Amino acid sequence: MALVTAERELGRRLQLVQGIHWLYGAQGDAYAALLRGYGSDPSPAYERARAAGPLWRSKLGVRVCTGYAPARRLLAARTADGPAAQPQSALAWDEGLPDAGELPGADRVREPAARAAERALAGLRGEVDLVASVAARVPVEVLADVHGLNGADRVRLAEACAGAAGALDAALAPPAYDDAVRLLDAVGALRDLLGDEAARAAVVGVRAARELIAGALHALLAAPEAAAAAVREDPALLVTETLRHDPPVKLHTFSLAEEVEAAGERVAAGEQVAVLLAAANRDPEAFTTPDRFVPDRYAAAGVPEPLVPAPHGVAVEAFARGQAEAVVAAVAGVGGLAAAGGLPTAAGGVLTAAGGAVRLGRSPVTWGLERVPARVAG
Repeated sequence: MALVTAERELGRRLQLVQGIHWLYGAQGDAYAALLRGYGSDPSPAYERARAAGPLWRSKLGVRVCTGYAPARRLLAARTADGPAAQPQSALAWDEGLPDAGELPGADRVREPAARAAERALAGLRGEVDLVASVAARVPVEVLADVHGLNGADRVRLAEACAGAAGALDAALAPPAYDDAVRLLDAVGALRDLLGDEAARAAVVGVRAARELIAGALHALLAAPEAAAAAVREDPALLVTETLRHDPPVKLHTFSLAEEVEAAGERVAAGEQVAVLLAAANRDPEAFTTPDRFVPDRYAAAGVPEPLVPAPHGVAVEAFARGQAEAVVAAVAGVGGLAAAGGLPTAAGGVLTAAGGAVRLGRSPVTWGLERVPARVAG
């Protein structure tokens, strides 16, 4: 009986949150429209959010930040601790997990990521999806190597990571009931495999790394000449510009533990804040030609660094960046990039785009890349 009651309560909560997002989104609230999340392109909602100002209050009671400077100030502030102090979650997948749990840094993941990328690329021929074949695969293999998992446990880890892939978005955009149950079961499997302390970091880190790798691969195919020039100079330039132009975490919510002054306003301790990284990292007051993908902008001094949050308290940048740089180097072959038409891979093929990328719907935190179609010839 208790289980049935809990299931009904979960279903009611998911429906209630979804209904509130629909209502306020229909009334013109840009933040609620983003959470409602229907449509493959949230850019119009980001533009409406930016038009409302660098810092404004949503009808959902959240202070929404779209400007680079105030976002940087808010992200640097102390956040409130404890479940009661955190913003309401549509699906509290990390309830009961300890706050501790760190991801390995860039130096620990580059080598296993390079090996995983080489394995993934070696078998690619014909029409492929770079998300499923590379971006979703590499972070799981890196995590398995870091934790020393082999055999059946590696398979279980891959299945659990796939099942938990929607966790970041589900915290703000309520999934269907069956999807929610599968996600919670996947998080439970990760707790069994890795322990409670590492499970939270695994859920967040694998998804962030997947999105950064997918974004970098998409950039390589979408603008091969500009991307090739940047990679020849330094693969990190391409990854840094991906963090700005297509951040793996596009929306970050938290509660403040201290009063903060930002954009000329005072944000009180305890207030809920939503930083729209996808808008702040394209703030025209911070970046020239913000909507263009220009990786060599970071070859010059004085360019602001992209803002990268710590979703659910997990610092993801080093873990994701180290893997993305290793994958870019493996895919592009660093010194042998084509000037136009395609990218020679380290495995001897030539990689070209095979249609437009497809993004997930109802994914306000990641606006994740679902597919990056490509063709491998040779």
